[in-house]
Amino acid sequence: MRTLLWVSICLWFVGCQTTWLASNASGVVSRMAGSKSRKELLESTQLPSDWKIALEELPAMLELAQSFGLNVGGAYQRIDIDANPVSYIVVAADPKTLSLHQWEFPIVGKAPYKGFRYESHAEAERARMELKGWVADTYPVSAFSSLGWFPETLPGGLLYASETYRARVIFHELVHRTIFYPGRADLNESLANYLGDELARKWFIARDGLDSPSLKQLKKEIEDSAQLREYLHQLIQNWSPETINADIKAFEKLLHMESWQSQIGQQNSVRKWSLPTILMEQVYDAGAWPWATIWEECDRDVEVLNWHIRQNIVGTP
Repeated sequence: MRTLLWVSICLWFVGCQTTWLASNASGVVSRMAGSKSRKELLESTQLPSDWKIALEELPAMLELAQSFGLNVGGAYQRIDIDANPVSYIVVAADPKTLSLHQWEFPIVGKAPYKGFRYESHAEAERARMELKGWVADTYPVSAFSSLGWFPETLPGGLLYASETYRARVIFHELVHRTIFYPGRADLNESLANYLGDELARKWFIARDGLDSPSLKQLKKEIEDSAQLREYLHQLIQNWSPETINADIKAFEKLLHMESWQSQIGQQNSVRKWSLPTILMEQVYDAGAWPWATIWEECDRDVEVLNWHIRQNIVGTP
């Protein structure tokens, strides 16, 4: 109850007094109110076996994240049993400049996406942006971070996911809980992906050893992401507003011909790519910054890393 009250207070102080804010806040409150504790679920005789394993491992995952220097706080102590997406985001791109639209938000600053509780609301925003001449898409969101404002519930949809995906997402969101730079989605998402993958590696090694099948699967997924990055780099180097549609079709053909190692890679080879989708891949690209080098220079210390970024990267107050 204290958490629900805190969400309401945060909404009041943020105070744009818009239906957008109210709808999204009510969505968070509703899903938190309907959540269950890990203990409640584990005591259920109807619990799927994969859920049971994931829930039994969760405390050890959170302990690893905390030992790594992440701000776990009270996150993921309750489970949102609704398997539907936690929200839907709209992403829009300018076909003339081949760049993402940036929305302005209280506290978090600019971001290249806008979230909605209901898919119909997201679709309405997409249509509104298209009327303005933007290319726009909507996407489901499987998890979110409160940036440490309140304890997040673990989205039930993650319990249905592969364990590599689940580990990467959980650690990714915990990075956001710990390190966040207002108005720098590119930096935030890239860093969270890099550190999330590093922690996922550590988790599978700690649990299974170096011969872990999950560790091998994670390696394949990361290598496929690196291969996708190369194709994206080639595309963006050579595209133009006049040839963008043909450029994207050629890009899709290259992906379809590639031999991918993981299911994620295979899914990327058959998905429908658009200008917003491609530009968002850049935002989330773990290889967009030399994180491995920076991480070593910071002695693999999260606090030192945060200080280093604020001192050396423009736009991080």
